[in-house]
Amino acid sequence: MQLIDNIKNEFQQYMSEAKGLPDGSVPLREQAFAEFERLGFPTHKNEEWKYTSFKSISDKTFQSGSALSSNAEKLLKESLLAKIETNRLVFVNGFFSKGLSNIIEQDGGIIISNINSAKKDHQKILEAHLGKYAKIENEALNALNTALMNDGAFVLIPSNKTLKYPVLIVNITDAGEMNVLSQPRNLIVLEKNASLELIEMYYSTGANVSFTNVVTEVYAGENSNLEHYKVQQESGESYQNNFTQVFQEANTNINHVTLTLDGTLVRNDLHFLMNGENCNSLLYGLYITDKKNHVDNHTRVDHAKPNCFSNELYKGILKEKSTAVFNGKIIVHIDAQKTNAYQRNQNILLSEEATVNTKPQLEIFADDVKCTHGATIGRLDEEPMFYLRSRGIPEEPARKLLLNAFADEIAEMIKIPELVQVLEGEIERKL
Repeated sequence: MQLIDNIKNEFQQYMSEAKGLPDGSVPLREQAFAEFERLGFPTHKNEEWKYTSFKSISDKTFQSGSALSSNAEKLLKESLLAKIETNRLVFVNGFFSKGLSNIIEQDGGIIISNINSAKKDHQKILEAHLGKYAKIENEALNALNTALMNDGAFVLIPSNKTLKYPVLIVNITDAGEMNVLSQPRNLIVLEKNASLELIEMYYSTGANVSFTNVVTEVYAGENSNLEHYKVQQESGESYQNNFTQVFQEANTNINHVTLTLDGTLVRNDLHFLMNGENCNSLLYGLYITDKKNHVDNHTRVDHAKPNCFSNELYKGILKEKSTAVFNGKIIVHIDAQKTNAYQRNQNILLSEEATVNTKPQLEIFADDVKCTHGATIGRLDEEPMFYLRSRGIPEEPARKLLLNAFADEIAEMIKIPELVQVLEGEIERKL
């Protein structure tokens, strides 16, 4: 049985179980599955997937796992993140684990829950937003997630509210007994003047193959503020497709940082749509690759309204036979005058066999704008290395100092000191 057969069987099983149930997402799922069947898995013939393919797992058999896992519990307890005080939602193989989760703040209209519980308790709010931002048209893996979404986080911060502690969404894949297919779906809603610190963590355990297909939708209401940090650290033979769509109303401020520290194949799609004036969007990324691992970062920032600002910086450190892709696209629409948009991609290759394909893009349809973009690929700079060596620092420590300095520029964009401390240690270990 191939992966496509697993998907068809799982969808048919869901539809048979959904008959007679008050699940408002059934029509959306049916539409999404039809779109996935029309498109199939993306291939190299699709320009957006020119350098990335999930073909290597297409002939494998996968199963949906469960939220019960002693391996996941052990991994979470040993994680340094467990020491940071957060509102924690834990999902194992795409399903909510109530026993591993811990919600501190839930007063004043604040909702920190899982999607499946929200269908019962907050159905109208959920249906007003779910599936409204991440499009499925011509997006095969978004359509697949929408058709088969297992569960995921639902966070709503009401108007004028700010949480004392961050929300931490932990996704753990346990492939200890079988190949696991999971489809987490997250929905984050910030109402007017709301603020949130949000952390997404991805771990895996087990020797079998895992394929995690994630979709996150973020709605940022007027004057809202979001600090959004995504850390990918899946070990073993793990494959992940991660799509995030951010929809911004006027005067919103969003800082998004993606750290990819492990994973056999990781594809990140990060899309921002500025639907109001005076939006600020900051996109930062760091990827450190080794072995034959592959990381693909695709970003798209739509400046649809005037007087908006975006700044994007992605950095890569590639070792051994690893590969990376960066494709950043800024689109300045015809009405988006007074746009300021900047984009950079910088890469250091530590091996003759490491490869990176980078393609920063600008599409400008307005005339009163300031936009720049650029990319660099190279080795460690010899001049600072010579300086450190001349001061008596041996070659290997000098090399680590320079690499840490290169990586820390991204880690420092995270505004939670305890998280920065944890991640700097993980970055140093990886380097």
